[in-house]
Amino acid sequence: MGFKHFRIIAVAAAILVVAAFFVFLLNSRGRVLTRGEGEREALLPEKETGGSEEFKDIKEAGLNKAEDRLREEEKEKEGPGEESDTEGWPHVEMLLSSVNKDLKIMITRDGALVTGVPFRTEITRDGEVLEYEDSDMDGVISAADLPGGKYSVRLKPAEGYITPESPSTLTVRSSITYQTVAYIRTLIRTEDEIDVANEDTAELGEEDDGKLLNEGKIELESGTVGIDVSKYNRDIDWEKVKASGIEYAIIRLGYRGSGTGSLVEDPYYERNIRGAREAGLKTGVYFFTQALNETEAVEEASMVCALCPKEDLDLPVFLDVESSGGRGDPVAKDQRTANIRAFVETLQARGYSAGVYANKKWLTSYINAGELSDFPIWLAQYKVSRPTYEGKYDAWQYSSKGHVEGIEGYVDLDLNISL
Repeated sequence: MGFKHFRIIAVAAAILVVAAFFVFLLNSRGRVLTRGEGEREALLPEKETGGSEEFKDIKEAGLNKAEDRLREEEKEKEGPGEESDTEGWPHVEMLLSSVNKDLKIMITRDGALVTGVPFRTEITRDGEVLEYEDSDMDGVISAADLPGGKYSVRLKPAEGYITPESPSTLTVRSSITYQTVAYIRTLIRTEDEIDVANEDTAELGEEDDGKLLNEGKIELESGTVGIDVSKYNRDIDWEKVKASGIEYAIIRLGYRGSGTGSLVEDPYYERNIRGAREAGLKTGVYFFTQALNETEAVEEASMVCALCPKEDLDLPVFLDVESSGGRGDPVAKDQRTANIRAFVETLQARGYSAGVYANKKWLTSYINAGELSDFPIWLAQYKVSRPTYEGKYDAWQYSSKGHVEGIEGYVDLDLNISL
């Protein structure tokens, strides 16, 4: 063999050695990959592994459960999660209104006032912040004597309740406009919600012994006879009242409480006005006031509008102004007169006829009656054959000792002169 042939054999041998080495490497790599895939298959459910007995326990545990365990381990590393402290707390809202240099904030849930909680608010105007608290916890916060302008109101956090995150805004009126109050129904209470003995405390300024009535000495030729009623007359048979000759009824719609100033509906109002109308009587209503200012008088008028459509009335709405032994008695004469005007003009702006009821003493001494001569006036004066009051009046309550078929006990009797 020549040198040339030897070189060819040597090169071929070297090529074979190199090829054998690469085959070895490839086989080794293939075994590593196969082992890796086998390990991956150990984590797969039966449908991917073919149900191998080797991985049965893992399959029964389930891939999702394995993932859940991993998540739990991660949570343990992160520490315990914090649950919301407010979970399950009810949401409350704010309702705002303004009548005259005032701001009323009503805290409500599902349309009803939230009571028993000392809510606190921040009222902001032009960078100035004022804080107010619901100290009597009746769900209403009132701010008075405020300059007119735009205000921002924020309800502070309160334990047990979720309060609005954003403040609300309202423009405070700088002068009275005799417009009905928004959300007035939210403020109206029933007698089940109040201490009636301390709130419904009208004191009769007139006393009647019924003598002139019984003797037939009251002059009634100039008008038509009617009655005025409230819860104190209890259940009334209105058909019998109508048959007895009574032509109209003036029905108490409600009152402002002598103590707290709550607006309260007379519990017999609805049945009385419905019964009187169904029996064919003409109807009017009255409201017993304890307003301290014009703002409260507008609220009282707004309550009338909310509970009594003007279509239900043939006679005026009257503001009953008399002693109660309560919050309204000390009001100054000029302020009381302004309150009456605010009540009447608010109702007139809504298309109602409205006036004032008072006895001779109050019309003479505690009201500037001459400033109200353009309104209907309902005078109370007893034990006289005809009124001795020298001012203008359109109706006369002449006795509290009347007897009318269909009503147990006494009932007030009235003479409609020019209503």
